[in-house]
Amino acid sequence: MRKPRLVKRVGAEVARRRKARVRQAEAPPAPPAPPAAGAGGGKALDGLKPKRLDQKLNAILRGLYVDPELLPYPERLTVQRFHMYAQNEEDGLVLALLKEAGITSRTFVEIGCGENGGNSGFLAHELGFRGLMLDGSKERVRAARQRFNADRVTVRQAFVTRENVDALIGEAGLAGEIDFLSVDVDGVDVWLFDAVRAVSPRIVAVEFNSLFGAEKAVSVPYKPDFSRRDVEPVSDVKRLYYGVSLRGIEVAGRRRGYRLVVVEPRGNNAFLLRDDVAPHVPATSAADLFRQLNKNQVHVDAGFDIFAVAERHDLELVDLERA
Repeated sequence: MRKPRLVKRVGAEVARRRKARVRQAEAPPAPPAPPAAGAGGGKALDGLKPKRLDQKLNAILRGLYVDPELLPYPERLTVQRFHMYAQNEEDGLVLALLKEAGITSRTFVEIGCGENGGNSGFLAHELGFRGLMLDGSKERVRAARQRFNADRVTVRQAFVTRENVDALIGEAGLAGEIDFLSVDVDGVDVWLFDAVRAVSPRIVAVEFNSLFGAEKAVSVPYKPDFSRRDVEPVSDVKRLYYGVSLRGIEVAGRRRGYRLVVVEPRGNNAFLLRDDVAPHVPATSAADLFRQLNKNQVHVDAGFDIFAVAERHDLELVDLERA
């Protein structure tokens, strides 16, 4: 079977960079090599970090040679992952879930959109969805507004709370059933998900803090002005006291009528389906889906224990099994 030209080009670029890294390790520093010539492709590939380039090549190869229909869940979903706009490879997971669930209203709400639109950037830019993007940063909102079509996407600066989330959604003209809700604020994420009542999302993504492990259903308590940067002492807490455990998302979702179905393999975002949506996609437990985020594993290997730190500094953790 002949490899498509794009696969050959990306594969050649990966090989070239790996050889270059070996030569750099063995020789004194040298001026950077000129961009590879040919059809303008060299410049585009040179703009990618090696890790991101490998990621994109792997996604292409999976798409070419792995048939998702032959796999069980959740692997049937994760094998379709790829990156275009999201933090990791959530773009492909969202698309895979939409294939399973179907598309109805073509609408979304993204809480914590960043510059690229978060987990909804792909939907807005590539699939023509309309929706609302919210972020507390003026700079990130300005960048997102330049990226997305203002006729379809409302990008608004706001510090989202339980008290204002429904009003913000309603003011954007959204109501009833939407296809997708994403919450990624590095703080009181699960409390915001739980507070949304203005819309009924069919698919939900919520960021989790993998430092809480796989077993406990815990979250930081709700505070309207919570910021991980304000938690003292920074020297000990390291701005790692925030968010919710994966098990906590599973428990909170079940109360709202949602089931946990998949996690982005890097260990950052959890995805849920409303119980009446795509019933053929089974629930999977937090214990089975849990992944420790690579950068968090560094802290764990160094002896960091978020529960010990919380106890040492009287930082509350809410048991969502009992809340």
